[in-house]
Amino acid sequence: MKRQCLLAALLLAAAAPAFAGSCEDNFQKKGNPLTGTTYTTSVTLPDLSVKSAIGQMRVIAKESNMDVLSEDADAGSMLIEEPETFAHKPIPVIVSATSEGGSGTVGMTVKLNRGAFAKADSIRSEMCQMLVKIKSGKAGEQFAKTAPKASVVNITADKFGFQLRNQHKDNPAAIEARYQGKTYAITGRVNGVLKSGGTYNTGFEMVGDGSGGIDFERVAITCAFAPSQTAFALALRPKEKVTLVGVVDHYDQIERVLWLKDCKGS
Repeated sequence: MKRQCLLAALLLAAAAPAFAGSCEDNFQKKGNPLTGTTYTTSVTLPDLSVKSAIGQMRVIAKESNMDVLSEDADAGSMLIEEPETFAHKPIPVIVSATSEGGSGTVGMTVKLNRGAFAKADSIRSEMCQMLVKIKSGKAGEQFAKTAPKASVVNITADKFGFQLRNQHKDNPAAIEARYQGKTYAITGRVNGVLKSGGTYNTGFEMVGDGSGGIDFERVAITCAFAPSQTAFALALRPKEKVTLVGVVDHYDQIERVLWLKDCKGS
């Protein structure tokens, strides 16, 4: 069965031949779909500090709408993810950076779960297209300070809730790191408006599993409205279908609620 390149939709093309060749020469594949496959590669650039390398990778990941789960610029480590789709679960990408003798090396590891299939040539190409964006010296330091320009993620409440439900079962601690700070435009039917702590908020209805019982594994999505949206919030009615745009604030692991802030109707 054909499958899209795992990172193709998230990356930009264009690579300097010498740099891309180095990355491709360092590429390695270990394992297989039965046990899980790991792909690694690295690039080395002159006058590249560890802090600059990690900062640049953060910008590259964010601008590609990838999720930054952890980042330690001093230690030279980072964990980013390609978001979940109907084709695959979130794909972790481990980034490391070291510096020695006036040069910096950035390594990348992509880990696929058991049962996941992908063409090694495609993975190698996409990993190298990511790494080729790293710059040396002052140009790199300036790039690392760039404000990421991630786009708004459009999704239905049912689809988002289904993803969150599955991800809570896998690892609830990773949800906040995965989504915090990202902007979502969520479309669905609301279940009413409440006022708490001076802020109006609403939640989205979710499609049940058809059993008629209570879904105890359900993850709720709640939007806290921006102050300018008071009139919009008060005019909402239960089961009204709307699109709300907001920024993910935090995830309550105990109550299973993903909270968005500064929500606005669109």
